[in-house]
Amino acid sequence: MKNNNTAIIRRITSRALRSDKRRNFFIITAITLTVFMIASVFSIGISYYESINMREKRLQGSVSHMAFHAPTEEQLEKIFILDYVKTIGIGAYIAQTNDIQKLHNLDIAYVDKTQWDEILSPAYTNITGHYPERENEIMLSRHILDAMGINDPKIGMEIPLSFIVNGMDEVITETFILSCVYTEYASAAGNMFTAILTSHDFIEKHGKLTNDNISVNVIFKDASRVGENIARLKQDLNFYENQAYIQSPAFGEDYGNITTYITLLTITAFLMLTGYLLIYNVMYISVSKDVRFLGMLKTLGTTPRQIRRIVRGQVLRLCVIGLPIGCALAAAISLLAVPAVLSTSGIETGVIVSFSPLIYVGAVLFAVITALIGAVTPAKKAAGISPIEALKFTGEEIRKAGVYTSANGKPYKMAVRNIFRNRKRAVVVMLSLFLSITVFSTAMLIVASIDVDYRINSDYLSDFSLGSKKIYPECFLDEELVDRIKELDGITEITITTIEAAELIYSETLGEYVEWYMNWVSQWNNLDWDDAVEQALNIGLQGIDLPTLHKINENLKIPIDVEAFERGEIALIRHDLYREGLIESFADVPAFDITLATTGKTIQIINGGYANLKYPLFGNILTFGGVDILVSNNFLRQIIAAPQIQFIDINIKDGYEVQIYNALDEIVNSNDVEILSRFAARKALQEARTVTFVLGIGISAILGLIGIFNFINVIVVSIMSRKREFATLESVGMSKKQMRSMIRNEGIGYAIITILLSLTLGNLISYGLFQLVENAESTMQFTYPFIPILLLYGFILIICPITPEIAYRGMSKLTLVERLRETE
Repeated sequence: MKNNNTAIIRRITSRALRSDKRRNFFIITAITLTVFMIASVFSIGISYYESINMREKRLQGSVSHMAFHAPTEEQLEKIFILDYVKTIGIGAYIAQTNDIQKLHNLDIAYVDKTQWDEILSPAYTNITGHYPERENEIMLSRHILDAMGINDPKIGMEIPLSFIVNGMDEVITETFILSCVYTEYASAAGNMFTAILTSHDFIEKHGKLTNDNISVNVIFKDASRVGENIARLKQDLNFYENQAYIQSPAFGEDYGNITTYITLLTITAFLMLTGYLLIYNVMYISVSKDVRFLGMLKTLGTTPRQIRRIVRGQVLRLCVIGLPIGCALAAAISLLAVPAVLSTSGIETGVIVSFSPLIYVGAVLFAVITALIGAVTPAKKAAGISPIEALKFTGEEIRKAGVYTSANGKPYKMAVRNIFRNRKRAVVVMLSLFLSITVFSTAMLIVASIDVDYRINSDYLSDFSLGSKKIYPECFLDEELVDRIKELDGITEITITTIEAAELIYSETLGEYVEWYMNWVSQWNNLDWDDAVEQALNIGLQGIDLPTLHKINENLKIPIDVEAFERGEIALIRHDLYREGLIESFADVPAFDITLATTGKTIQIINGGYANLKYPLFGNILTFGGVDILVSNNFLRQIIAAPQIQFIDINIKDGYEVQIYNALDEIVNSNDVEILSRFAARKALQEARTVTFVLGIGISAILGLIGIFNFINVIVVSIMSRKREFATLESVGMSKKQMRSMIRNEGIGYAIITILLSLTLGNLISYGLFQLVENAESTMQFTYPFIPILLLYGFILIICPITPEIAYRGMSKLTLVERLRETE
């Protein structure tokens, strides 16, 4: 008859746990720290990724994958039965209003409820009210309401508007009812889908819900293959020639490049390995200490299976304590620290906090499995050896070759021998410490390399830039504004960028440029050759001042003739990094024949090459279709009496930042002029860098402490498991002072070897990870964090010798006779 020993097994398990509270503390702490580390780091990382992902969608104004215009009846019928299409939204422009001074020619549009609920509103925030159901109900963004001067909108309030229906001449005035208010971000990014949204009854009343007027927004079932699905859709719907469509940049095929994935996988591997070593080492050494106790149980008739149950029971009970604590700490980080960190990270479109249960389930499963793996090997060993062998077990696996190594009684020689006597333990100790140093060094290297000034100087060409918020043809500044700025104290330089519409006169030498233009525009729209020629030849003739030309010349391999440029004999093609292949398309164009739009005058000017000159970071940049060609302002004023001022760039003396910023803000005193300043941008980036720095130090400190804790735990448990060895050495004449010197030298040996590994292999790993991050953030400048790393090395050199000595002091309080008896 089979005995039921479950109650006895549980009682033994409980008593074994209560008998060694120090061991329990180490195991619970290891489990807690591992769960906390994995869950919190992944929560922060996924939250940041999702916030960035949503930012791209919100800046585009919708979450649609693509949109196309003027569908046929056949296309509308077929698209609803395509199995790879998830959501279809319909919208149309109805009319325009000029009642809002700051938003000229503002569209009045209609979107159906599907497009509102599933395509537009997910990209908006702070939505209050309801979708318009009656003819006179409208939805307005807070951007439009602010432009109207309505700071405290109320649902149901009346808003009178005058408008002209598209294709008509009559001005209609109606009173609308505000049904919904929301916050959108596309207008701030210069994406011009900013419209008054109205009801189905309103568009039906004015007869504008026709095929040639509507646009179709599409979300595919597979968001990872948007490009392929668009090509498939065009084929299945039989797109007609030149049918306009656009793909959302937020779902580009290059979204999330291979470098990003390699970086994430590398960081994940480091975290998993650190957590694995932490739990595995603690469990392995702790359970190994119990082999003698388990062997005693075996002499009393306990079976190997029951011994394994006892070990698993202890592990799982300690997990029950450690796992909830780790999850609670990680949840607190997710709900409190993550929003605070991400809100100051430059993500202006709102923060998304990832509180996915999968993160916590994964962290818990990893900790439990690692704990069980760490316990199963010594448990199998305890279950497999004979009771006599178990009673003699000391936990030290000494290689026979090491017994004959002469140490000549010298503590430091004995320490060197002891370090490598148990190679597995030596590797575990040094690997744990090495990983913690490497992770800390990498995090500090990345944080220290965030160069705010380099980023600012890359993005901002001058201390202050001014540009208009209006749209063409009213998007220009005036000379009066320039004159008022010149009167300010502290100004060292004012440069002006002017612009005039012009047209390149077509010749065969421009054929390669037009072909490039067709390919480039095909990302958003398909053009035939005639349309491509018409659009590509419409250019902007930009005038720049002499200081700007000098900055351009500094970056050219072969500087151009400044005097010839000033006389108007040479022009430069304004180029940016996003227009790949543009410069090559002009390789066979020796000179430009240009007709001015305002005067009809024709000029010829030599092609002097290109200039990598960034545009100021305004949301609304005027372009005429084709390229912008740079000439001197002196020359442009000779052929046009008063060229339009596009930008004003200002440089100032040190210490005048706040004064000039306030003065400019007072001068413009209008929402029609936008001010960009290095001062404001540097302040914002410094705040973000400070948060990143604190976060980086925090994560680095956690990971570093975990590694050091792992080292401390392994060393302490190792010292405790060598009681018999130490007692035997003392019994043959080795003094306690010599004993402390020996184990102190062991700690120093571990520290020196690990630091040497970190200075060589560790720094190579850190630099490799930095290179991966730098590929994603090109404005980082390599800066090695000498002080933090030297402080860490100093801390390790203190901890490593102190830890084993403290452990030995605690153990050696008993008399030699008591310790010899305890080991028998």
